[in-house]
Amino acid sequence: MFRDGKTEKISQVINAVVNDHNNCQRIVAKPCLPISKQDLWLRFLETFKSLTGKRLINDKQTKSNLKVLFYYFLRDDDFFTCKNLHADISKPSFDKGLLIIGATGVGKTDYLKVFEKIFIEFHQYRFKGENSNDLVTQYETCATPSDKELFFRRHQRKRLFIDDINSESIASNYGKYDVVGNILMSRHEKKLITYVTTNYLTDEKSLTHTLEALGHRYGFRLYDRLFEMFNFIEFHGKSYR
Repeated sequence: MFRDGKTEKISQVINAVVNDHNNCQRIVAKPCLPISKQDLWLRFLETFKSLTGKRLINDKQTKSNLKVLFYYFLRDDDFFTCKNLHADISKPSFDKGLLIIGATGVGKTDYLKVFEKIFIEFHQYRFKGENSNDLVTQYETCATPSDKELFFRRHQRKRLFIDDINSESIASNYGKYDVVGNILMSRHEKKLITYVTTNYLTDEKSLTHTLEALGHRYGFRLYDRLFEMFNFIEFHGKSYR
């Protein structure tokens, strides 16, 4: 069961291309990055090389997969026309997070880690990245109820990136517990922005089948809320590994 999602025209106050700092100051309800598209691109190239130790392969595949992220973070209207944004099954919005699905090695994790590093200096865009397996390990080391309360409080920040969901095991800490599923459900209830990545979960390498697999993994209640939480992005192409 998928929801019908048609792209709607967003407010005219959002510029087609955001590269004017003064304009950013005037848009209060829809904050945008106080840097130009070109500056963000140069920072991305520099940070990518710093984090990965290699230059970005700037080919057609990379540009196609990256531009949807650039348009999203820049709040550029072109985001809504990107081919790898699945507006057909979930209505896209700058107020939603990102669920990025694709094959292994196409840049899902690296690209978001680069943005995480870049946005450290931009408070309104700053987010913290966590691996799903690391979240389970952190939870399992909680020795007391207060430790668990602190653990979940740490993951109620305004923006959170959870990498490689569905790869984690069910946590064991005086009982079985679905850590990632519960974090996602809590963040939906609190209307917090979340970015997640996952590999294709079926042999068909299908986004819709992967969403269904996530529903089986985390339950129907969370599956139903994915459509409210996320813009669905599909990365295409071969592995760079």
